[in-house]
Amino acid sequence: MNTTKKSILTYFLAFFWGNIVLGLGSIQENRIQFSFLGKEYSIKAKEIPGGFPKSHSSQKSFTEITLALEKNCAGIIPEISAIKKSLDLSDWLYYQLIRKVSQQLFPKEEDYWGYTYCKRFFLASCGFNPLLCTIDNKLLLYIQSNSTIYNVPIKMVSGKQYVCLNFHDHDFDVPLEREVPRIIEKSNNENGVAFDYEISVMPDLPAEKYIDKKIEFKYKNTIQKFDIKVFPEIKDYFKNYPVTDYRFQFNIPLSKATYASIILPLKRKLENKTVAYGVEYILFLVRNAFFYEADSTLYGREKRFSPEEALASERSDCEDYAGLFFSLIREVYNIPMIVLSYPDHVNVGVALKKPKYKTILHNGIEYTICEPTPQKKNLHLGQMAKKTEKQPHEIVYVFEPKNN
Repeated sequence: MNTTKKSILTYFLAFFWGNIVLGLGSIQENRIQFSFLGKEYSIKAKEIPGGFPKSHSSQKSFTEITLALEKNCAGIIPEISAIKKSLDLSDWLYYQLIRKVSQQLFPKEEDYWGYTYCKRFFLASCGFNPLLCTIDNKLLLYIQSNSTIYNVPIKMVSGKQYVCLNFHDHDFDVPLEREVPRIIEKSNNENGVAFDYEISVMPDLPAEKYIDKKIEFKYKNTIQKFDIKVFPEIKDYFKNYPVTDYRFQFNIPLSKATYASIILPLKRKLENKTVAYGVEYILFLVRNAFFYEADSTLYGREKRFSPEEALASERSDCEDYAGLFFSLIREVYNIPMIVLSYPDHVNVGVALKKPKYKTILHNGIEYTICEPTPQKKNLHLGQMAKKTEKQPHEIVYVFEPKNN
């Protein structure tokens, strides 16, 4: 073969091989990087030249985007499922992971409808039962759930409850009072897993992401101090967590590092004290170590903190104080408690062997009133503000320890 023919053949083979490589590049392996709960993750994804189809804020693009997701993102499902399993994620935190991944594929600020379609795809692929609706040209993502939720839109379909997941994306402003959201897409999982808002486990979080926080308060004319560890980033993951049953909010556990920094020192401090002394000590800690601020001032709406959020925050309201107090008492003493709701207030009743002053009788047990929220006077066990005392109350949660 002469030199000219060799050159032509070499060029042809190079061109042919290059086109194969470039052709495969239309579905090349790519990786998306993101931070989740303080850790960095890298997940395999398929790169699509030109990116995913644009939604143009229209439901007409749903099928095209969904097909692209099914073709190119099915491999992501095992990856996020593995993260869920390794961190033992609740449904709520799993959804936060799905949000992170969807943001990498469809940045919400660039294509909100595409981003929402992407979340719906992952939720359905992971076994949940999502629902897409529109109202006033706004796209709403619902999830089938049996949990009791109060401050986000609820939609009943075929006797099942669907909870809106993205109400906050519309600045909590959707004209539900004059228009009914129109269903544009159901999932294929109508008998899928119900989304559960209960959080019974907090995942292990990176030690280096915690910060030190000093707690200082006065009890029996003595300054008490604790150095605790908090994970500030946790507030980002509960920012849009809705108002749920008190049994959900109050029982969200502390992360291991925070638990070790406050519960263990409290147990040592109160080891040789009576339960009544310890309950009042914790009462003064919660009431005097944080600043009070109403949710209406801070957020313009009701927002309930998990106990860990309350510890990480500088300002809280009565429900947050009550939730933190409940959590600390449960972890230190694990004794029966009730949560009392008033028209504009919440406090806690604790079952003591020798009840103190103001008590509530429920199912044959006397519960001593505890006021965890700051008042004009430093109230002791069994004391409550006169204004609250005159108001009607409802017992909204009864805590009965399993080993009692």
